[in-house]
Amino acid sequence: MLRHTLSIFPDEVKTLLFQQILDAIDYEPVIGVMGKCGGGKSKLCNTLFKGDICAVSDVEACTREVQELKIKLGHRSLKILDIPGVGESTRRDEEYEMLYRKLMPELDLILWVIKGDDRAFSSDEYFYNNVIIPAGCKSKVLFVLNQVDKVEPCHEWDRAGHLPSPAQQCNIEKKTIYLAEQFNVSERTVIAVSASEGYNILHLVEAAIKTLPAKAKSGVTGQLKNEYVTEEVQTEARNGFGDVISALIESSIDILPIPEGVKSVIHKGKDFIVDSIKSIWNYFFL
Repeated sequence: MLRHTLSIFPDEVKTLLFQQILDAIDYEPVIGVMGKCGGGKSKLCNTLFKGDICAVSDVEACTREVQELKIKLGHRSLKILDIPGVGESTRRDEEYEMLYRKLMPELDLILWVIKGDDRAFSSDEYFYNNVIIPAGCKSKVLFVLNQVDKVEPCHEWDRAGHLPSPAQQCNIEKKTIYLAEQFNVSERTVIAVSASEGYNILHLVEAAIKTLPAKAKSGVTGQLKNEYVTEEVQTEARNGFGDVISALIESSIDILPIPEGVKSVIHKGKDFIVDSIKSIWNYFFL
């Protein structure tokens, strides 16, 4: 199907584009999941993605070394870096600071997990302001306020409906606003969830797909649990993939020594090719 779609191009363009598009389809996204110990990082990953990817333990709750985890679907994969949390000790934080600086450029998305009932954010703020922002990764971060079922009055959580009570909802909203103010970010980048209760996970997924760079949207979408792959999520990922294909065609025009007349034809046919490849997006990713 892909070769047929590209058949309108000259052979040299078609050959180059075919391989570049295959590479784009097989791109392995990298998501960093970080935050303090006990924030529920592993549970969050297990809630979002197909299969049990992270070992969840109530006894040994803290990851002290980076765990590289892979989810594979067919021949494509998604990499998750389970990164140790800050705030355990000064010595460890110094080690983690160097680690974070090294890892930041590799990540397509950062899920910064914070416990819903946590009140101390000084170490998180320090790392965000002194590591994340200087590394140019501010736009990659979503703050995940997890375990909001523990927000007071926690006894009012609706276990049957998996929803907060009105009083809890009010406090969750206040906590979201407070976090946004503390980190000086938009409230849209702070998502309140309960991974164990399945609360507000779709909202997180939609925010994550929008935050991801175009090259990573489709690869992540293909690894999500089916209930989160909504039409809105698919459309966002499909359009992102179309942007990638459009950029590849443009770069091919610039790279290859082809006549100006041929370049003009390619430019005119670009939108048709992009739409054609988007129309078979499901075949590649779902």
